[in-house]
Amino acid sequence: SWTAMIAAYAQNGHGKQALELFGQMVMENLRPNKITFVSILSACSHSGLLDDGWGYFVSMDREYGIIPMVEHYGCMI
Repeated sequence: SWTAMIAAYAQNGHGKQALELFGQMVMENLRPNKITFVSILSACSHSGLLDDGWGYFVSMDREYGIIPMVEHYGCMI
């Protein structure tokens, strides 16, 4: 699945590739879910992409209607 691939990139220190894959996923008209966002926020956090992470965090609710949970906030620390 897309989310599994994004998570794998995130866990192995390939944050930029995780973001690129997320972009491809969205271009394919696939909606991310709460787990996808944990993975993408983790990728941003571990790669020092803090501004990108904040943008994805805000988009969760604004663009996708996903209310952030404790796991999402944990990635933002």
